[in-house]
Amino acid sequence: MLSQKYLHWALLAALGIALTGCGDAETTINEKDPVVDEDDDHDHDHDHESAGHGRLVVTNNATQEALVYDLEDGSLLDAFALAEAPSAVYASGNYRYAVMANREGDIVNFMDGGVWQEDHVDHLHDYEEAPLLLDYSVTGSRPTHVVNHDGQIAVFFDGDATSGSSASISVFSDMDITDANTALPGVAFDTNMHGVAEPRGDHLFSSWRRDDAQSTSANPILPDQIAVYHLHDGEYEQEQILDVACPDLHGAAQNESFVIFGCSDGVVLVHEHDGAFEAEKILNGDDMAEGLRIGAIYGHEESEQFIAMASAHGGSSVQWYAIDPAEAEMELIDWQPVENATVVDRGFGFEAEQFLILDSEGYLTVIEPHAHDGHTHWEFGTRVDITEEDVATMPEGTNFSVSFAQNGHQAFVTDPIAQHILIVDLELMDIDGEIDLGFSPNSVTWLGIAESHEHED
Repeated sequence: MLSQKYLHWALLAALGIALTGCGDAETTINEKDPVVDEDDDHDHDHDHESAGHGRLVVTNNATQEALVYDLEDGSLLDAFALAEAPSAVYASGNYRYAVMANREGDIVNFMDGGVWQEDHVDHLHDYEEAPLLLDYSVTGSRPTHVVNHDGQIAVFFDGDATSGSSASISVFSDMDITDANTALPGVAFDTNMHGVAEPRGDHLFSSWRRDDAQSTSANPILPDQIAVYHLHDGEYEQEQILDVACPDLHGAAQNESFVIFGCSDGVVLVHEHDGAFEAEKILNGDDMAEGLRIGAIYGHEESEQFIAMASAHGGSSVQWYAIDPAEAEMELIDWQPVENATVVDRGFGFEAEQFLILDSEGYLTVIEPHAHDGHTHWEFGTRVDITEEDVATMPEGTNFSVSFAQNGHQAFVTDPIAQHILIVDLELMDIDGEIDLGFSPNSVTWLGIAESHEHED
């Protein structure tokens, strides 16, 4: 049974949708009261009055639409017809725009969520505008991996051997999208590869595919080296290729101090030292099951550890590891998986206080960091059942998915069977409300004004 609080919120949300309907065609900008930037005695004990506030972009591939919902009241602001259903949807660097990658269509499209913040020197100013599907787009062959880090987005275009298209990278910010910049900095390769790129200020870290005869990868389309680029006069120039091989490179992430890449035999850690970048390898341990390798890694600026997923092609068997680059250690996590479930979505919660794993049986599993004897260990925390439906009736081509607020402890979980989005309070690990959709969603993406954090030197 759902809580009384849940039912009350759901009723309000339903009424909000009925009363507001779709957004009108007229664009109105609402300037909110300025947020004064107070540096004195600032800490993170916020009241979170606007926790989770923002908007959700929800895709419906059956009708090739992207719909935008307001989290203030759960109302539908507008629905936009898309030329093609996106392969995946991401938030832009500052969470104003939805980045919609269409791998088969060789294009990345954008939607303005309509909520953003500007720095007016003496204060921060919040804006609200009607959402808008933009004419602006970025093109390239097979956009596959999209990485968001510290205000930048890097799109890795794999290229295609059949058509003879080479891989490439485009890097851009929210301001580039706003200005419809057609001269984006990037990298053009001379061959195709299933690669990844991590933007880091004026540097860019990218997979590098060398000649197949030299490669240590079992699958030559997966690169085995890491290249470092630096931005000069609007163009990326290659500065070095790191001397540690990473066979069958797949997956990458970064935090405040390190960039790491997944390899078939372990992970490569990259960090800056005396103005140059150095790399070292952590090899897979004996506790990794046969046939598995780390192919997905998750990092967060608020976490000194990374979370990595080891799996085989198809993902039927999964292990999770906590990687501590400062200690050069990789530790297996006992996450107590649900029987017969496969991982369908995952990510860090707000401020990296939790890592959450969503599975095909409809469970949201929480793993949490715990300090012991000077080390941080990640352990099973709790698990929430987010569906009352029979998962065997999951509509074809859909699955559960989750997105996380970047200004509060909330997760938004889609249930294509029940045709709604559940709002989960990550502090209480309780269902806090729902948004009724009336269709089976394919994805959900939170957009809004993310809370920024100052880092100590």
